[in-house]
Amino acid sequence: MNFLKTYTLPTAEANTFLVYWTNTNMSPRGVIKVCVNAVREDRNIVAELAAMRHLLEDKEVVGRTLGGNQNTQLIVSLGAIRKLRRMQSGKAHLAPYANFLTTRFSGCPIEVDKETRWFEDLSAESAEVLLVNAAHRASVLVSGYVEVSVTHHVLKRIADRFPLKAECAEQMTWKFLREVTDDPSLREVVRKSTKTSPRLDLEGRYFLNIEHDLVLVVTDNPGEGKRLVTTYPSNNAFQARAA
Repeated sequence: MNFLKTYTLPTAEANTFLVYWTNTNMSPRGVIKVCVNAVREDRNIVAELAAMRHLLEDKEVVGRTLGGNQNTQLIVSLGAIRKLRRMQSGKAHLAPYANFLTTRFSGCPIEVDKETRWFEDLSAESAEVLLVNAAHRASVLVSGYVEVSVTHHVLKRIADRFPLKAECAEQMTWKFLREVTDDPSLREVVRKSTKTSPRLDLEGRYFLNIEHDLVLVVTDNPGEGKRLVTTYPSNNAFQARAA
């Protein structure tokens, strides 16, 4: 089983934390010095979340292009992170920082462990520095278009509407979405006009994956950027967009 284990400690510097991490039982792997400028409260939680996302997505310490699965365990030092992963937290301001846990890595089991002995001999002198000025949204690249952010809601809609095995739907949904959006045949389309229903493209921009007969709806929201908001079968209601 793969795993990522993290533990967060405050420092004497304002808004700065040390996040110790390991992905092996043999010895500690490293320390990240996280400077949180993005929020005024719960900075320690943001620091650990930011370090986890950085290690999983940027450094890929447990595997390249990994999606959440039962064989990749996340072990954290703060119980609030597990609540955010389960979407049971009352700390709404932290939800954007936990986005990666409720989307791409939602299939990973998560535990809380406050044991500190495993990193007591690890020096922080050469710690990597990570600045947190904003939350990173989970995203996918829509072939031939642009990168769009993804929410837990969209992944749930995909799992509900398409034939994914219930016992591993969480880990399969992200992989399925990546396959759909990576497909070079993906094309932008518009709704067909009918006599009784004039064409109205009010939801956003539409992208059709012909193989799966699946339409992706993307919106461009001020302050949020481009976002995948929903998916559904096309049912022959769309046509190629005019050049």
